[in-house]
Amino acid sequence: MFKPCRAILASLILLCLVSIVIVIQVEAQGDQIESEILPSQGNANTTILIRFRTKNATIGNVDKADLFWDNSTVALNRQGILGADGSYNYNLTVPSEPPLSDVGDHTIRVDSLVFNYGQVSFNFTFTIIEFVPSPEYIALNTSYHSLLANYTDLLTNYDLLLSNFSKMSTDYAALMAEHSQLLLDYNSLSANYGALTANYNSLSANYNSLLTDYNSLDIVFSSLRTNYTSLQRSFESLSSNYVTMTQYYSTLNSSYTGLRADYDATSGQLAFSRNLTYVFIASTIILAVTSIFFATRKPNPASKPRYQL
Repeated sequence: MFKPCRAILASLILLCLVSIVIVIQVEAQGDQIESEILPSQGNANTTILIRFRTKNATIGNVDKADLFWDNSTVALNRQGILGADGSYNYNLTVPSEPPLSDVGDHTIRVDSLVFNYGQVSFNFTFTIIEFVPSPEYIALNTSYHSLLANYTDLLTNYDLLLSNFSKMSTDYAALMAEHSQLLLDYNSLSANYGALTANYNSLSANYNSLLTDYNSLDIVFSSLRTNYTSLQRSFESLSSNYVTMTQYYSTLNSSYTGLRADYDATSGQLAFSRNLTYVFIASTIILAVTSIFFATRKPNPASKPRYQL
C-alpha cells in the first residue's frame, strides 16, 4: 500500500531537483549563439528567463525579438535586457488564458534578426506541472460562480420571456396588420384632409365675403326694422279704421239690402207699367194701320168695272 506512495514521492523529489539544476542550451543555426531557458518547468505563476549569448564577436546578439507562446503572440520587437556578461535576457510569464495555461508542455518561439548573421529562430519547451491560478483567474472564477448562481434564475426568466416573446410576436403580427390598415386609412385621411383644407380655404374666403354682405344686410335690416315698426303702427291705425269701416259697411249693406228690395218692387211695377204702355202703343199703331188699310180699299162710285160676269 505504501509502495505507490513512496514511488510518487520519489518522482516528485526528482522533478524538483531537476527543475533546480537543469539548464537547456539551444544552439540556433550552428554554434554562434547560445540560448537557454530558466527554468524549463514550473507552475502558472513561474517567471521564465530566456538568455542569449554570442560566441563570435563579429556577429551581433538577439537584442530585439518576437516572442510567441504556442503560436500566440506574446510580444513583437521586444527589446532585450543587457546583462553583465553581455547576454540579452527576456522575462516571460505564463499566459492566464486557457488552454495556454493548461498543465503540460508548451512551446516558446523566439524570432530575431541578428546583425551580420541573419534571421534566427529558437524553440523552447516549458512544462507546466501544476496549475496555480492567477489573481485574475481567481477573480474570474468568483465572478463565474456568482454568475452560475444567477444562471438558474436567468434561465427561468428566459423561459418566461420566451413564452412572452411568442405571445408578443403574435400580437406584433396583429399590430403590424392593424398598422398597415391604419397606414392606408391615414393616407386616405391625409388626402381627404388636403381636399378639406382646400375647401376650408375656399369656404373661409366665401365666409369673409358673406360676412361683409351680412354686415351690409344688417344695416339694411336695422333700417327695415325701423320702417317695420313705423309700418306696424300704421297697420294698427289702419286696422282700427278697418273695424270702424266694417261697421259702417255692415250698416250700409243692411241699407243696401232694403233699398234693393224696394228697387226690385219698384222695378217690377215699372216693368209692368212699361209693358202696358208698349201694348197700348202697339194696339194704337195696329188700329191706325188697319183703319188706313180699309180706308184705301173702299170702291169709288164714279168708277165701274168694264165687264161684269
